[in-house]
Amino acid sequence: MKFTLPLLGSIVILCASGCSPSSDKAKIIINNDILSECNLAIQNAVVLDGVTPPVASRRYFYSTVAAYEAVRPFNTELVSTVGQFNGFNQISQIDTSLGICLDLAALRAYTQTALDLVYKEDSILAFQNRKLNFYKKTLSNQIFNQSIDWGDTVSKNILQWASGDTFAQIRGTDLYTAKASDEYWKPTPKEYMQAIEPQWKKIRPSFINSAHQFFDSLPVPTPYNLGKNPKFNVLMQEIYDAVVHTDSQKLLTARYWDDNPSSTFHYGHATIKVLKVSPAGHWLSMFSTVAREQKYDLFQSAEGMMRISSVMFDGFIAVWDAKYAYEYIRPVTVIQRHLDSSWLPLIETPAFPEYPSAHSVVSSAAATVLTDMFGEYSFTDSAEFEFGLGARTFKNFREASDQACMSRIYGGIHFREGMEYGKNLGNAVGHYHNKNLITRK
Repeated sequence: MKFTLPLLGSIVILCASGCSPSSDKAKIIINNDILSECNLAIQNAVVLDGVTPPVASRRYFYSTVAAYEAVRPFNTELVSTVGQFNGFNQISQIDTSLGICLDLAALRAYTQTALDLVYKEDSILAFQNRKLNFYKKTLSNQIFNQSIDWGDTVSKNILQWASGDTFAQIRGTDLYTAKASDEYWKPTPKEYMQAIEPQWKKIRPSFINSAHQFFDSLPVPTPYNLGKNPKFNVLMQEIYDAVVHTDSQKLLTARYWDDNPSSTFHYGHATIKVLKVSPAGHWLSMFSTVAREQKYDLFQSAEGMMRISSVMFDGFIAVWDAKYAYEYIRPVTVIQRHLDSSWLPLIETPAFPEYPSAHSVVSSAAATVLTDMFGEYSFTDSAEFEFGLGARTFKNFREASDQACMSRIYGGIHFREGMEYGKNLGNAVGHYHNKNLITRK
């Protein structure tokens, strides 16, 4: 389903950047890239809040759906997600003959939704205010107000729908007691944090039928039993050797794909928070890069961001269901127990069970959807540039996702089975979205 043609439908774009509409009945697009800018604003809030990757994915999902549904009525080729996304049964209608600045409506819908989902609102408010000042000076009062009103209406619809996904109900119920038996997950050094989001499997998925939909196709991981199961010894030794004998390129790859917005490191007696993008933010940044190169219009960008956000949101729900079903032990626990008590991974081990690898699931799901959009497309990813990790060029999205998967071994935080089977689970979620989610007639 490549986006090869402009999705203009019945729309007439009467305004280019910097001009004023000639009529209060005009349909105007000033900035086709506005949603990439919105994503950066919410990414900043994710980093500042230090939320977990699943929570970050929820923010992107509802915000991008709001933007999509704000512009969708003005393009006759696009299909609403109402009746497709779980629990999303109705949305307000708009008289499409009204004068609307579509990128302003999308901006407003996105940012108003995001403001309700984040904790520290400053970065989004500052971004929104800067943009509104620009549009206020550029547009007639009538078009400005009609665009704002429509964006607010869509945002309220989306937030009402979001309120029913059980997120609020599971807050404060995330206490988790690790099982005493040696084969199960235990809090890991250096923070020894309690398990993160053990109830996330209860969150309503965006599009898959349930968190458990693909569970039966996920192989049971090799049991932890050094005496009776030599295969586990091999898996453990691989991770130990990967860290002990690492090279500079593998270390950089591990750090490049770390994408843990709640990570810390220790400097003497001080614990220092490290600012990092989340997996969802990383992949949305890659989409934005390619969308600009392909000269995507606002409709294509809104559609693409919504599809990627929804598949990553579902990927997190599916993988969290599996993680807390198996409660599989992390490499650092068994390596310190049996091989080297001082051994540590190269990146921080996240505070949740090992199997399967969440980044492998989400990256593979995103790459599956992106490949469906763009095909075999070479691109340069600069999502980590502002975090001091440079940029990387990939021949296609699958190469990027495979590197993200391998980074978990290079970093010492996942066994190979967690990575490989996580990749398969992500591909399954991605293919399900590609086959069944309809966004165009």
